[in-house]
Amino acid sequence: MAIEDRKLHSDVPPIRLRRIKDFEGVNSVLQDLTRSLEEYQELVRQITTAQLEQVSSDRGDNNVTLVALVDERIQIFATTLTANRTVTLSTTDAANSDRFRIVRTGLGAFTLDVGGLKTIPSATAAFVDVHYNGSAWVLTGYGTL
Repeated sequence: MAIEDRKLHSDVPPIRLRRIKDFEGVNSVLQDLTRSLEEYQELVRQITTAQLEQVSSDRGDNNVTLVALVDERIQIFATTLTANRTVTLSTTDAANSDRFRIVRTGLGAFTLDVGGLKTIPSATAAFVDVHYNGSAWVLTGYGTL
């Protein structure tokens, strides 16, 4: 590093001051760290999205509570229902744009209620899409299969 001696005052011994150009290396390192942080954040986003886009195993003939960022976004109900069943949509840690798709392929003479927003009728193969709008879960899609 280039060092320059400067006398600031006649009574003060000389001190060594670094020239601004000596810190250009620090700026380069900071830029590399910023780029690395951005790449890391993108990787975390991709991993999180990949994990959340997974499909659940069969949820069976059960009532379930779904929690955003915990449960898979696609929930499968492939078992024949022996009673009316309910999917509860938890607002715990839910954030704007969280979503679930509930897919019923197991039939039976009973209904599947999704968060009080849509009830899949008995003996109907169907899907229900719900999104969290920042304050509540809302129905955003429904269709038969």
